[in-house]
This record gives sequence, structure tokens and C-alpha cells, in this order.
Amino acid sequence: MALVFGWGLNACGEEASPPGTPVEPGVSVTPAPAGQPWETLEEWHLFADAPAQKPARRVVPYDVISPLYADDASKNRFLYVPDGKRIGYQSTRVWRFPQGSILVKTFAYPRDARDSSKGERLLETRLLLLGAEGWTAETYVWDEAQTRAVRTSEGTTIDVSWIDSTGITRTHPYAVPTTEQCSECHGTGPQQDTLGGRTRQLDRDFDFGRGAENQIDYLARQGFLDGAPPPAGERQRLVDPYGSAPLADRVRSYLDANCGHCHASGQGATESGLFLSWEETDPASGSVWGVCKTPIAARAEPCGLTYDIVPGSPEQSILICRMESRQKDVQMPEVGSLRADTLGVELLREWIAGLTPAGCP
Repeated sequence: MALVFGWGLNACGEEASPPGTPVEPGVSVTPAPAGQPWETLEEWHLFADAPAQKPARRVVPYDVISPLYADDASKNRFLYVPDGKRIGYQSTRVWRFPQGSILVKTFAYPRDARDSSKGERLLETRLLLLGAEGWTAETYVWDEAQTRAVRTSEGTTIDVSWIDSTGITRTHPYAVPTTEQCSECHGTGPQQDTLGGRTRQLDRDFDFGRGAENQIDYLARQGFLDGAPPPAGERQRLVDPYGSAPLADRVRSYLDANCGHCHASGQGATESGLFLSWEETDPASGSVWGVCKTPIAARAEPCGLTYDIVPGSPEQSILICRMESRQKDVQMPEVGSLRADTLGVELLREWIAGLTPAGCP
């Protein structure tokens, strides 16, 4: 679905109105009372037209370079920052959003991936809300009529059917996570934070209604950032995992988005000793990316294998086994999908197969 942003705030603090979403007079984002989230998505007024995913004033659509896999679902992403507040730009760390910010992500499947005019089926819309005590997560599940989304904290499973880009009809369950499961990726309490809200994921083009423009430059020009970011050539930036960049860079980007939020120093999988974030797979850092590394304090049976990655041997690599498995306590990532990421596994297999066999001890 093509999304167009219709309202912004320029660097001088004046509203800009490029072609796009009309907003009903007097209606703007309506934050819920602290600790009392609205029971329906509509009550937040984040959208001028929620079923069409057309955002309201100051709700900015965006995209990331390397998305987190979610059973092949597509995602419509938006951010909201209250009037008069600015995002704290960070070169490498997660951006510092001001209190009252809302990050919005709607999960959907195309009805027919070969024909975008047929639209998509909306499944759930997740909100990350930044209050005085930190980020909290709320989830809203769309009804069959695609007119209303209602809050749930218990999760659910939705049966979906859609036609993929090859013309094959795919039917399978889709899992809406519980609030507790959201925290397994985003963290809990003061440690909870965004995953994609950082320069290396956002430094890409997006069509805001006047043709493609770099997202970071756009946010700066519209006054959403607390200062001018460095020139594009000086920014840390991921690459499309399925694009034309060198294979090692594509693997690094995939691992950073899908694994690095846990597999990094000080995060949920610290005890594993397997660090896969962008910084920690930098060749200059001396990281071995799990090559010839035995698991440390593993919480699951490592598939009867010995090393996380065996150069030249995908079948002997624990990483591949756990990515392919959907067995409880074995699969990786542990939550967020019911089906293995076929394209991601193929990417990692290609990379491991191309590593020079080293004869792990």
C-alpha cells in the first residue's frame, strides 16, 4: 500500500501541508490517561482514515532498511511526536524520543502481492507509548470487516490466506503476541526501548507526497529533530539484506535487525556470548560472528551440534538449525513468528557456505 504523509512541521515551527491526508478539523492525536489505554485504536486519533492507514496530523509514516521478520507480513510504520517536542538525534544509539511519543506499526498481508490495487488485510496495530516511566506496549486487533481494531493484552492467533508474488495462495496462522512477549524483544521497565528507531535503520528514502526524500533529512527539515544531522555520507547505515551490497554487509544488516537487539552486550542474550549487532559484527572489532564458537549458557538444546557457525558447513551450524526450527525452546528468534524465515535462512546459508573452511577444534 502506498502511504502519503500529509502534514508536518517545518523548521520554523509552521505547519506544512504537502499533498496528502485531509484531517478533520479539530481532530488530533488524543493520548490516553496514564495507565488507562484506550480500548479501541480509533480513540487515539492516530489516523485520519485508519482502515486506509492514512495518518493524522504530526503522525509521520516511515520505513526501515532491514525489517524484522514476522511471518512474511508487511508493516506500515508511523511515528508521532507531540507539538513543541523534538527527537534527540543519535549517530549510533537509539534515538531519544520525548515523552508523549508514539510509535505505530500495523501488520498486514496483501490480498494479492501481484496487484497492490486489491489492498491488504490488516491484522493488528501495535503501539509503543513513551510515558513518564518509560515505554509501554499496546496491541489492537482488527476485525474481519476491517473497520475497527480492539485492544488485547492476551494475544491471539489469526488464520490468514493471501496470494504471494509467485501467484501461490498461502494459508497459515498468524500469531498476535501477548504484552509480555512484546517485552521479550523491547525489554521491560526502564530497559524497554525501540528497535528500529535509530539512524542506521532510518537513513533511507521514503515518499512523503512530493517524491522520494531521505527520511532523516525530511524529519530534520520539518523540525522533528533537535538539531541538524551529519551529512548523509557520514551516517551509519544498514543495507538491504536482499539487495546488491556485498554479502557480508547484507548478512550484518539482517543479523542486526533480527538478532542484534538481544545478541549484544548487556542485552537479553548476553550470557550466550554470541553478539550479532551491527557494531559487534564490524570486521574492525575482531568479532568472530560465532565462527567456531561453542554455546555459552545456552537455554536450549543446540540441535546436537557443537559450534554456532562452522565455516563452509551450514548443516553443521547451530545458527541455521535454530533459525529453521519452530520447536519451542529451540527456534530463533524465540518469539515473533510461527514460520521459519526462508529468505533469511537462505541468506545465512549462502554466507556460511562461502566461508573458508577452518577446521573448528
